Amino acid sequence: MPQLHFLPADISISCEPGQTIMDAARAAGIKMKIACKNGICEICKAQLRHGEVEFSNPIGQHVLEKQNQVLCCVAIPTTDTEIFMSNVKHPDDKPQLSLAFQVQSVTAANDEVMVVELLAPAGKALDFLPGQYLMLHVEVNGEARQLPYSIASAPGSMTGKDVRLLELHIANASDTAAQVIQYLQSQPVVTATLPMGDCFVSASKLQEIGDKPILLICAGTGFAQIKALAEGILALRPDHEVHLYWSNRHSGGFYLNQLPFEWVKQYGNVHFHPILEQATEDWNGRAGWIYQVIQHDFADLSGIHAWACGSPNMVFGTLDQLEPIGLTEANLHSDVFAWATRPTKD
Repeated sequence: MPQLHFLPADISISCEPGQTIMDAARAAGIKMKIACKNGICEICKAQLRHGEVEFSNPIGQHVLEKQNQVLCCVAIPTTDTEIFMSNVKHPDDKPQLSLAFQVQSVTAANDEVMVVELLAPAGKALDFLPGQYLMLHVEVNGEARQLPYSIASAPGSMTGKDVRLLELHIANASDTAAQVIQYLQSQPVVTATLPMGDCFVSASKLQEIGDKPILLICAGTGFAQIKALAEGILALRPDHEVHLYWSNRHSGGFYLNQLPFEWVKQYGNVHFHPILEQATEDWNGRAGWIYQVIQHDFADLSGIHAWACGSPNMVFGTLDQLEPIGLTEANLHSDVFAWATRPTKD
């Protein structure tokens, strides 16, 4: 089965025997410009970098010989082929937009965390992937700032909920956070830019990772991103085995503690592991570092994918401790990798 590589998008897909580049791209969810579908308009023209193709009509062969370009609607790869086509987009690419959201509600989940619901303008269905984040435009100390917050809900188009609604979890743990919360409570409308981030789940990504269990790992309000990831996975693959590890310093840190148990009850394939860093007299659950609990549950993490949300120390420390049993940096997904450098081992 020939492999087709698109540049500059750096996307590789497989072509079935006799399948045109256009049909293979569509089957893989790749976005590309197509019009006439018979080679006349040449909108789908791409530069052939290497490989061999045949054509379903003579127009394609003529264009190849004259211009060294292929018409994707009639070109059929017969070997591994690489083409350059600047307008090709991966199905997971989402356009960024700045929108004026109505502040629907700002409510306390506990003494430390506020749950914020934002509603997009009428007629605007939000297009993002579970696990992505937004930049919230706020005023702090009289200064306009843009601050990143994980979107704590999967898109309504996946879950069957309102396609205009999204959720944020904001920990009231600093002067800046307190001012952000006060700003949201006082403003009927707030601007946000989204989506951002490469730590997400999608239909294509879940297809790539296969059927092995998925680990979702978080500490504190890292649960915001993990919640969205879990909702996305359960919407796309409701039968997939999922293990959620959520660590906190005290039992009150599980600010939406009933939600994971609801998933466990509804889905027999979901397993929730609440963890305290240190055991207390009133705690009946598991205690210790997250990696210790995972090591107890899994002897081999080879080929298993995990998503982690927390501080760089938590993410890199968990990776360091779990690498000996098969977890790799390629299989661990975290926004931390985009802005923090992994410490060098002694």
